[in-house]
Amino acid sequence: MSSDTELARFDLVERLVHWSTAIMMLTLIVTGAILYLPSLALRVGHRGLVENIHVITGLSLLGPLVLGVAGPWRKRLIKDLRRFDRWGASDFDWFRSPARRSGLPRDKFNGGQKIEAAFLGAVMVAALATGVIMRFAPSSWITWATGATLVHDALFFAIVAAVIAHVAFALSRPDQLVSMFNGRIPRSWAKLHAGAWLSEVEVSKGEVSEADVAGPPGGSSP
Repeated sequence: MSSDTELARFDLVERLVHWSTAIMMLTLIVTGAILYLPSLALRVGHRGLVENIHVITGLSLLGPLVLGVAGPWRKRLIKDLRRFDRWGASDFDWFRSPARRSGLPRDKFNGGQKIEAAFLGAVMVAALATGVIMRFAPSSWITWATGATLVHDALFFAIVAAVIAHVAFALSRPDQLVSMFNGRIPRSWAKLHAGAWLSEVEVSKGEVSEADVAGPPGGSSP
């Protein structure tokens, strides 16, 4: 098999969920910055409109993911979401310096991507919950509203830092970035960075058997 053959990495549903969520996140960051920073608020104006955009976008943030997992088109998305909960030795090995890594074959997503997905998922839910309290809590909940505001502000900075890091990593890894647009990745990339996933793909396509992937019992492959 030629090393430059492309593999299907993300289907259309996964890419739509990713990019629609990304657009919403960027909208929330921009509108949140305008609402939080007086200098930006004065320059932009229309505070009521900006606030409404922020609130509506925030309430809709989980919509793409919910739609993605709710329909008959969910198979690939759910399969990949479950990968984030599966941790193996290669995921922990990823956090070592390159010189100290053991070279274990990795899954479709590495340990860093799994940590980032878990973090962003958690802060999205927390930001939604605190935002709802801030916006809709009755006046008698002043203590709750104050606490929610402090947490929401802290989450804003955490999200900004996480998104900046995510964009920086994406730009430094062009093959992975392109795959989020066209859904495909070179086989040579998978062989180098996601060997366990490549073996899974080959087994599913019947290119190799599970025995070939596991190697001979009681020993290593030649």
